Amino acid sequence: MNIKDECPFCFKALAVPVRAKIYGLLLKQKTLSVSDIVKEFNLTQPTISYHLKEMENVGLIVSKKEGRKVFYSVLGRCLYEGKRCVITPFLKYVKNTKPRS
Repeated sequence: MNIKDECPFCFKALAVPVRAKIYGLLLKQKTLSVSDIVKEFNLTQPTISYHLKEMENVGLIVSKKEGRKVFYSVLGRCLYEGKRCVITPFLKYVKNTKPRS
């Protein structure tokens, strides 16, 4: 099993510290709106939206639009089904980090 072939995009997306913190926040809170996530960081809404879109593009999170709000949550399954997810130990670390950047 070659990690490089299985999760390169997940690792690249989570290598950005703010994305790792956002991911950890979503793991803890299950579902949050963009505005709820913005409140947790000292970053603008467009910056947070950019990071969320990058994580969604690689399959780490999913979005759901309700009216004018967009809600994000962790996908909950690995896109490489049938293979052991190699980011699980990393997620335990992320869950214990504070969301403020």
